[in-house]
Amino acid sequence: MYPQQLIFALSAVLTFLPLGVLATLPFGHYGPEGAVLFLNGFHFVSGHSDWEISANHYCVIIADDILQCAIYNTATTPARLAGIEYIITTEAFETLDYEERQLWHSHVYEVTSGFLIEPGLPSSVDHTIMKDVLVGTYGKTFHTWRYDQQNSSYPIGIPELVMGYTGDDQITPDFVTKRDEMFGVNTTEIKESRCDISHPPILAGADSWKYGYVLSLGIVNQTSNTTFPSHGEKQAVLSH
Repeated sequence: MYPQQLIFALSAVLTFLPLGVLATLPFGHYGPEGAVLFLNGFHFVSGHSDWEISANHYCVIIADDILQCAIYNTATTPARLAGIEYIITTEAFETLDYEERQLWHSHVYEVTSGFLIEPGLPSSVDHTIMKDVLVGTYGKTFHTWRYDQQNSSYPIGIPELVMGYTGDDQITPDFVTKRDEMFGVNTTEIKESRCDISHPPILAGADSWKYGYVLSLGIVNQTSNTTFPSHGEKQAVLSH
């Protein structure tokens, strides 16, 4: 996919999202202002294939080769902001070094399996977005509200890296069924409707969990100078 196609293809959903989809989303939340894409998909926590997550994504365009998505966990009421996913094109992923690529997962199987859905959109629009935009992309996703703390009143603990599924028999079938019931969809039928979508090759380095790598964050305590520099010594970082 050429990067410019991202904006062109996503423009098709602008007609439908604000009134047609967002007004009917569960839990009464509407995602970030300016969202152009609402997705639901499945994640699992790096190193914990049994920690299955159904995640709502509210995505905005950052540039012609990247989307930024706020993620909510559908297992809690009210829905809690679980984390963030960055989605980039194949061309952008090719620029990453191999250490960085370990943090990213592919979307080929998520699209072709029917796992990744766009609730409420006409099937023709869904097909266009999946085929022309998402099937060849890669996602980098961190959840700040940990899976093992999802029943806590506060987001306790260190953020965790989550990954995407890449093949059959990896996710519990009943988990998919419950998601389908929530949104009134049928994953099997969606998969069949996408049978004409090609499977682009997955670039080396993505889906690092398949190689047995477990990537996790940790707190590193270090001592440092606790005094603040004078105003003349500070380097200002200005936001746009």
